[in-house]
Amino acid sequence: MIVRFNTKAAHVPTQVLETMERRTHQRLDAYFREEAPDATVITVRIQEQKNMFKVEMTMPYYGHTLRTENQEREISLPALDKGIDVLERQMKKLRTKLGRDLRRKPELDEEPVAVEPEIEENEDVVRVKRYASKPMNVEDAILEMNLLGHSFFMFNNIESGKVATVYRRKDGGCGLIELEDM
Repeated sequence: MIVRFNTKAAHVPTQVLETMERRTHQRLDAYFREEAPDATVITVRIQEQKNMFKVEMTMPYYGHTLRTENQEREISLPALDKGIDVLERQMKKLRTKLGRDLRRKPELDEEPVAVEPEIEENEDVVRVKRYASKPMNVEDAILEMNLLGHSFFMFNNIESGKVATVYRRKDGGCGLIELEDM
């Protein structure tokens, strides 16, 4: 397991980074004993704003992406510890879900309702995210969405061959949006 730090938006002393790396290895190495030492890369992004440290951790696990984000005052070590706690819970949850019989299919809406977004004319895109998407079925996309803690997830639908998005509905169910051929 490799721990990669991104501290462009924070001043973190080298000694603290070394402690963070040591703690991450102490807590998570046991989950990756079966793998080669460089097979898994955990990305830790640290940002600092007005004496607040925000620690984001992202890692692959059993073909899924796990992510957590925590904030603490003054020093970033408590935020890292909370993040590791969350990742451990997510890993246990994922292993349990993958171990169960996935015969039960989620209920999906046949057609999504079109809603006009309320966007002011002067709004700009403030962040762009890019990620590699592997083809997956709807059930795996819903699992990925839940693991990431997001309300939607875009993916390549292996069943239809189209770009699709699953989303969490207000009633607690899930919906599916697929792009038509253009």
